[in-house]
Amino acid sequence: MASPLDRLPRPTPRRLLLAVLLCGVVPWSVQTFTDSSVPFLRFAWGGLSFAPVVYARTLVEYLSLSGSPLVVPWVIATGCWLLAVASAALAFVGREDPRVTAGLLVLAGAVNASVALRFGIQPLRTGYPVGTLALWAVAAWRYRDWTRA
Repeated sequence: MASPLDRLPRPTPRRLLLAVLLCGVVPWSVQTFTDSSVPFLRFAWGGLSFAPVVYARTLVEYLSLSGSPLVVPWVIATGCWLLAVASAALAFVGREDPRVTAGLLVLAGAVNASVALRFGIQPLRTGYPVGTLALWAVAAWRYRDWTRA
């Protein structure tokens, strides 16, 4: 039985780096509050709020302003993703280890999922780990290609 990953193009260095970079563009989690229909989007780089106005705050700002225990794992997930970007960039010079790239993406996704789930267990809140799906999909694509080579 063929996997959907078998139909994807091979991860050339350019495709690989683009896919890993795009993981940082998608919202890592969509966080909703039951008393508001307006979501909060959390990215690798920071957060985007839509209430009462559209407001962006960087991860660095969250570090300096927040005492939330969710900020530290968020930083760890972002760090894993940045290391995956660096690992993917090494493919241009033939030095990338696909297991490292895929492993870092899996770790970033797992830590991101823990942040979204920990946010979601708080009263009147829900967190959807959208970015985890993107990170794991790219990791599976990269690892699957390596195992087929």
